[in-house]
Amino acid sequence: MNAKRLKALQNDLDHAETYEAWREIALEFDRATGLEEWKQRQTSEFYDHHLIRSRLNKLKELRKRNDDIELYYTLNEGIHGNLGGMGRSALYTHSQFGTKKLIVEYIDEVVAALIHVSKIDENIVSFADKLDFFRRASHCFGRSALMLSGGANFGMFHVGVAKTLQEQRLLPTVISGSSAGSVVAAIIGTSSDEELKQYFTLESIKHEAMKFMGWKKLFKGEALLDGDHLEESMANFIPEITFEEAFKKTNRAINITITPARLNHESRMLNAISAPNVYVRKGVMASTAVPGLFPPVTLVAKNYQGQPQPYNPSRQWVDGTLSNDLPGKRLSRIYGVNHFIASQVNPHVVPFVSDKGQTQGMMQLAAEISSKTTKNIISNVLKATTSNMKSPALGYFLTQVHALVSQDYTADINITPNFSTLKPWKLFSNPEDNDIADIVRAGERATWPKIEWIRNCTKISRTLDSIIVEMEKEEKVLLKNETPKKPAAKKRAAPRKNPAANENSAD
Repeated sequence: MNAKRLKALQNDLDHAETYEAWREIALEFDRATGLEEWKQRQTSEFYDHHLIRSRLNKLKELRKRNDDIELYYTLNEGIHGNLGGMGRSALYTHSQFGTKKLIVEYIDEVVAALIHVSKIDENIVSFADKLDFFRRASHCFGRSALMLSGGANFGMFHVGVAKTLQEQRLLPTVISGSSAGSVVAAIIGTSSDEELKQYFTLESIKHEAMKFMGWKKLFKGEALLDGDHLEESMANFIPEITFEEAFKKTNRAINITITPARLNHESRMLNAISAPNVYVRKGVMASTAVPGLFPPVTLVAKNYQGQPQPYNPSRQWVDGTLSNDLPGKRLSRIYGVNHFIASQVNPHVVPFVSDKGQTQGMMQLAAEISSKTTKNIISNVLKATTSNMKSPALGYFLTQVHALVSQDYTADINITPNFSTLKPWKLFSNPEDNDIADIVRAGERATWPKIEWIRNCTKISRTLDSIIVEMEKEEKVLLKNETPKKPAAKKRAAPRKNPAANENSAD
C-alpha cells in the first residue's frame, strides 16, 4: 500500500469518534502493512512460543477429553501472567491492534479451563478444595491497578481514560489518584456502575466540570482566603462518604495520596484499610492542595457516634503528587497488585514516559542509563543539601523537590496525552466547554490503542475474581442453610462390673 493511503489511515485513527470505528481502522492498517501476518506467525524473539504452544495444547487436550482431575492439577501447578514472556510490551506495541494470535488463544484457553474447573462435580473435587484453589490462584496471579497522576485541568484526561475502560468492562477495582487524579478516583470510587454511566456522558462531564471552578478564584487572588469554595465545588460530585462506606457501596478500592505540610512527617495513602473513617472528600481536598496556591488541609473522620471530627488534628496535608504521584509499591503491599496501568498527564513527566520495550536497541539502553544516572545525581545532591539546610522553609522546599525527582513515574502500561494538541499552557486556566470535551476525548483516544493489551493482561485475573465472587455467594448460602445439629444426649455409661471392687466396697 502506498504512503499516501497509510497517511490517510493514520489520520483516520487520530480522529476516530468511537472505539469501534478506531478498531476497524486499526485492523485495516495492520492488514495494509503486513502486521496482521505478523500476528498470525507464532515466532518472535520477545517470547517463548514453544512453551506457550505446549501449554496450550495440553490444556486443550485435557479439557477436550474431560480429564477433570488432570486439568485441575495442571492448573494447580501455577498460572502466570507473563509465562514465557508473553506479557512483554514489545508484543503489544508492534501492531496497531492486538498481539500474537497464539498468546490470545492461550489466554482464552486458560480462561475456559478455569471455568471448566469451577464446574467440576463436587464428588471429584470438593467445593472447599475448588474455592481454595481459586483463591490461591488469584493470589499468585496478582491483580491490576489503575493509577491516575496529578496534572491540574488535564485531570479531565483521566475521565476519558476511565470512561473507556468502564465501557469495555476493564476498569480495575483498585484505583489510586494524586492531586487532580484524586478527584477522578474519588468520583469512580463513590459512584455505582449506573451512576458512573450517567456521569460519563459528555454533557454530564461538562456540567460537573464547569461547577468545579476552584482554579477561577486562584487567578483572582482569592484561593488562599476561601478554601471552603473548593470543597463546595467538590460536594457537587463527591458525596459525604468515608473510605470504608465508599468501598462497601462500589466494591472499588480507591487510594488517595497526600503529602505532609511539615518536614519529618511521612506521606500517606488514604483508603478503606488505612483510614476507613476518613471522609473521601477531605482526602481529595488535601491531595489537591498545591502549596502556595491552596491552604494545607486537616483531615476529617466520622467518629463512633457518626459525627465528623478532626482526624489527627496536629497534622496538615498537601498535594499528593509531591510525594507519591503513582504509589505502585504501596498498592502492591496492600492489595497484591503486580500489574499497573498509569494515566499520566504531568507535563514535566510525559515527555520521558513510554511503554518499556516500545523501542529496542543500544540507543534506548543508553537513554535509560543516562536518565537514571542524572536522576541519581540530582537526588543525591538535593539530599545532601537538604540535610545541611538551616532554613526550615527552604529545607521543606528542597525535600519536596527531592521527592519529585526520585519518584518512579512509569507503569507496565502508560496512557499519556499528546501535548501538541492539548496545549500545556492551559494547565491552570479556566476550561471552556470545548476544552473539556477535547481533553476528555484525548483521554479516550489515548486509551483505545491500549485496550487489547489491557484486556489480554487482565482477562485471567478478571475471570478468577468473577469465579471467586460467585463461589463465595454460594458458600454463604450453604452456610446459611446449614442448621446446627443438636448434640446427641450422652448415654450414661453402664457401671463397670468389678467383683473385686464390689467386694471391697463399704456399701
